[in-house]
Amino acid sequence: MHSLLNIVREAAQTGGKAALSVWRSGGGEEVGVGKGGDVTLRGDLAAEQAVIEFLKKRVGDFRIVAEETGEAVFGEGGLTFIVDPIDGSRNFKRGIPVFATSVAVANGSTLDHVKAAAVYAPALNLELYAEEGKGLYLNGQKVSPDRDRGERVVAVNSTPKASSLPHALALILSAKGVILRSLGSACLELSLVAIGSLDAYVDPWYVTRVVDVAAAVLLAKESKTLVKMEGRLNSSPLLSLDERVSLVAAADPDTLSLVTEALEKLGLYI
Repeated sequence: MHSLLNIVREAAQTGGKAALSVWRSGGGEEVGVGKGGDVTLRGDLAAEQAVIEFLKKRVGDFRIVAEETGEAVFGEGGLTFIVDPIDGSRNFKRGIPVFATSVAVANGSTLDHVKAAAVYAPALNLELYAEEGKGLYLNGQKVSPDRDRGERVVAVNSTPKASSLPHALALILSAKGVILRSLGSACLELSLVAIGSLDAYVDPWYVTRVVDVAAAVLLAKESKTLVKMEGRLNSSPLLSLDERVSLVAAADPDTLSLVTEALEKLGLYI
């Protein structure tokens, strides 16, 4: 078998290319509801099916946790692949190129068991990948992030599912001179912290699914990003579509403290 890293990279590229092909043809129409409960786009189906078919040929026996298919076992089972065919579906639907295919592989039941991961943003020509203990790579080059950019730029997940909390947090952080962003793709925003383009990603609302961030969490850890994370069902988030995650990632201790203090003013503790 090829290395786990090669497998997740090729799987993410396969799914991303399928998504890009549909995106270019205007394939943002809704075609149903996935196992995760969200609206399914034609691009979601094309990308996820491309990943699954690739894994069937390359791996054969595996378990999958995926946004559309849900939790399934192929062959005799084995390693778990966590797949988000299009993270950033609203962007995809509206023609915004900020979306990615995310694939991770684990040898256990929680996010702590992820061993290799890849995030591929085809419209942006960005490929990020990592294997546990071997560092983070961006488009083939090992990354040593520049963590001293002066001003702080922080991304906040402003999902409506968190009601007004993200906007209240944004006001608190803005008052402290923080530049705010909300890009609409959890795996890409977390990946941008990993490579040093953002100083923090804040998503403590327990609404994000494991499939959205499974790959990017490993990328962040491999770049020495500070990650505080907890699942609603388990302290180390379970590899399950039922799991919801609270997550804050920061480039340095001072930024983490700044975000933590802002959250505490809203009665949120991480």
